[in-house]
Amino acid sequence: MKKLIIVISIITLSLASQAQKVWTLDECVDYAMEHNVQILQSLVSQSNAEYQYKKTKSGWLPTVSADASQSFGFGQSPSAYGVYVSDNSSSTSFGISAGMPLFNGLSLYNQTKSSALSLDAAKKDVEAVKYDLKLLIMSYYMQVVYNKELKTIAEKQLALTEEQHSKTQQLYELGKVAESNVYESAAQVATAKSSLVQADNALMLSILDIVQALELETVEGFDVVSPEIYAPVESLILPSQESTYNFALEHQPKMEAAYMRLEKTYYDVKATKSAWYPSLSLFAGYSTGYYNYYSSERETLPFWDQFSNNGRTSFGVRLSVPIFNAMQTKYNVKMSKLSIENQELAISNSKKELKKVIQQEFYNAIAAEQKYKAADETYHAAQLAYQFSSESYDAGKATLLELNESKNRLFKSESEMLQAKYEYLYRLQVLEFYNQ
Repeated sequence: MKKLIIVISIITLSLASQAQKVWTLDECVDYAMEHNVQILQSLVSQSNAEYQYKKTKSGWLPTVSADASQSFGFGQSPSAYGVYVSDNSSSTSFGISAGMPLFNGLSLYNQTKSSALSLDAAKKDVEAVKYDLKLLIMSYYMQVVYNKELKTIAEKQLALTEEQHSKTQQLYELGKVAESNVYESAAQVATAKSSLVQADNALMLSILDIVQALELETVEGFDVVSPEIYAPVESLILPSQESTYNFALEHQPKMEAAYMRLEKTYYDVKATKSAWYPSLSLFAGYSTGYYNYYSSERETLPFWDQFSNNGRTSFGVRLSVPIFNAMQTKYNVKMSKLSIENQELAISNSKKELKKVIQQEFYNAIAAEQKYKAADETYHAAQLAYQFSSESYDAGKATLLELNESKNRLFKSESEMLQAKYEYLYRLQVLEFYNQ
């Protein structure tokens, strides 16, 4: 029986350890990269671009086709000698042909370069989706960490308020405070409990956000690690705004994809212009046929004899010179050039948006840093003020109202300090992403 209890205990502990997983930020990001639907969709688009590239590239290969036909003639019918005879007949023909482009105005070359750039841009699109998802996960992650801290503060506030209530009860029993102070401290305990419930609800909702973003099945057992394990706030350095913008301009996936698509449009224009140039191709073929006459006046040779005797082999080169195609090429080229202009405008707009975002993040980080320093000073001052008020209350030199006001200022300043700290951490992380 004891062995059974031990085995059950081990299994229970094992299941509990599996259910309770504490996630780091990197683990959250890595998991999202493998399971997010948007990333999977972008990978499908990348595969489509890869197949398109391979399809275009295979245009350099020769084409081979075979054909067969059966026809019936009445009256004047063709013969194996190329003349018509007065007889009803049937004919069966077989053929195989091959062709390969030798020159088509560099159309195939330019189309291949264009599709290769489309593939590279699709790969950068995948990176861009991952980039945006990483920022989203980080935002949710920091919100969970912040709400965990708020819950810890609420728990501390409740414990401290309950301790004050116990002291007030003792002082009342000793006749040092009025009975109203007992009721007031009890009300403070109820308020602290309500604050803890609100903090716990906020934490659960923030956990739900990140769990849904990770596309996990349940929120049960989900927890995160505070990022302070990796680096204290005081050791973090704000990167330069100008260097961040210049680096992002060259290395951000969205910008790289935009530059590739611009280069692609140049090859598209060249491919369209190739319709003005002559094309040269190589061809070869073999054909044979079987002729059957219905009247008895003409002899019909056996099938295999005709199949062998009627064989014909041909090969050569074919030159095609465009003369006039109803101005189609002219307007196709003009429309292709508009694609270049449109992509240049898109890049210009993307540069402006990127600079605007980095400026906002940079000044948000500066404001968050200043807010954190001020809030941290306020918090330490509130700690000293509460300590003094608590000692004064125990000595009978301060009222319960004064003590509660000091306590509320302490927890409010601590909440504001934490909010400023995690906002600063988040802003720095965003700027670091633009420098990666």
